[in-house]
Amino acid sequence: MKSPALALAAALALAAPSAGAEEQTTPPRYPPSSVRPKLIVGGVAVTALAYGAGFLAATSWPEVPGSSELKIPIAGPWMALAKNGCAPDEPDCGAKLYVRGALTVVGGLAQLAGLALVGEGIFMTTEARPAQPPSTSALTVLAAPVITATGMGVGVVGTF
Repeated sequence: MKSPALALAAALALAAPSAGAEEQTTPPRYPPSSVRPKLIVGGVAVTALAYGAGFLAATSWPEVPGSSELKIPIAGPWMALAKNGCAPDEPDCGAKLYVRGALTVVGGLAQLAGLALVGEGIFMTTEARPAQPPSTSALTVLAAPVITATGMGVGVVGTF
């Protein structure tokens, strides 16, 4: 008899709306637009480093199955993983096969992460620069061309 009453009390307590004060909603803050090129350059650098490491491995050990696929950016590590195996001159490569597969996956994920950073840099929402207030200098003088039917010259305009 106690368990249905206890279950009903728990259900009512969980279903009741909270009586807290209203939460203040602040507009979301976005990074400044100066972050965009830095993020793109960082993403290109991460992708280039990961691709360079894979390319170096492919040229250092060409006899390993799937090494030629590492020369292809972004998709190469995943294609090499499908062909991962022991070299013909080493039929029982043991743990090397698993280490090489894990490093191939890490290289592929690093290339994808760099590509994601580039995409984030291109498509992210940034804050607009605040509008510059008009200058309140007391004196402004500018030269302006003056052209008439009979001549031309320079005039001076300004605010005082």
